[in-house]
Order: sequence, then C-alpha cells, then structure tokens
Amino acid sequence: MSNLQAAIEIAMMALALGMDALSLSIGVGLGAITRKQGLELAVTIGVWHVVLTLVGVAAGDLVGHYLGHVARWFAAVVVLGLGVQMAYHTWKKSEGPPPRPLGNWLGRMTFAASVSIDALSVGFGLGLKTVAYGVTSALAFGLASTLMCGAGLLIGRRFGRAFGRFGEMAGSAILIFCGLMWLV
Repeated sequence: MSNLQAAIEIAMMALALGMDALSLSIGVGLGAITRKQGLELAVTIGVWHVVLTLVGVAAGDLVGHYLGHVARWFAAVVVLGLGVQMAYHTWKKSEGPPPRPLGNWLGRMTFAASVSIDALSVGFGLGLKTVAYGVTSALAFGLASTLMCGAGLLIGRRFGRAFGRFGEMAGSAILIFCGLMWLV
C-alpha cells in the first residue's frame, strides 16, 4: 500500500469516526453550553478516541501476530460491521431531547467515552494491519473528533438537528466503504 493510499484511508476513517462526535455535538450544542464546557468536551472526546483506538490497536496487533494473513480479512469485516451497525442505529434513533452530558466531570467523561467507543473496534482492525498505521490513525482520529465535536457544537447552536442524522449516515457509509476496500 502506498503512503498516499494509507493517508487517504486514515483521513476517511478519521472523518467517519468524527461524524459521530459531530452529530452528537450538534445535539449538545442545542442546549445551554458555555465555551469552556464545549472546549472541555471536544478535547475529552479527542483523547478518548486516541486512547480507545490504541487499546484496540494493541489487542489487534496481538491477535494479528497469531492469525497472520487472515487478520487482514478479519480487520475488513470488523470495520465493515461497525459501519453497518452505525447505519442501523442511526436509522433506529429516537427523536428524544438532545443530550446534555455537561453537568459534571463524570457526565462529560461518560459521554465522551460512549461517543468514542467505536474507535476501540476500529483500532482492533487497525492493529491487525501494522502498529505504525494504527498509531497514526489513532492520532488522526483524536484530532478529527476534537475538531468535528467543536464544529458540531457550533452548528448545533446555530442550525438545529437536521444535519445530525445525515452526518452519522455519511460516517457509517465511509466505514462500510473502507471495510469493502480492505476486502478487495
């Protein structure tokens, strides 16, 4: 795989994982949120994306060591499955009130971890490729999710919920595309 192809894949996956942060942050941005709370939330989500991706990479690397070439196919299926699951849950999503997880530190950490949990699964698949690829991806995921969370908070403040579900569907489509590309 060329460096350009790897960079494009990582950027696409970072965008896909960041879509969750974007769409959920739009909902949070609809509520009363201070700039400080928004910055704390965006950074916390970014850190969780990096940490959970690296945990997944470590687990995937260990499994990849024992599975060899089968690991690449397994990684593709994991990412593809995550994209399908994300799409399914986006379609089933209720139209309840927007989340307001900013009341305290524990609420922010819990919200950030739940937004970032998909990075664990993707990290597992990435660890089945190479550790360097996985670590680079983890850093890209953290940066993208931080920036997209901030953007989501701003959008939520200004434009409402209409974009949220579309963003999640776009993110799931990108993960499905990456999984299919890894199969080919």
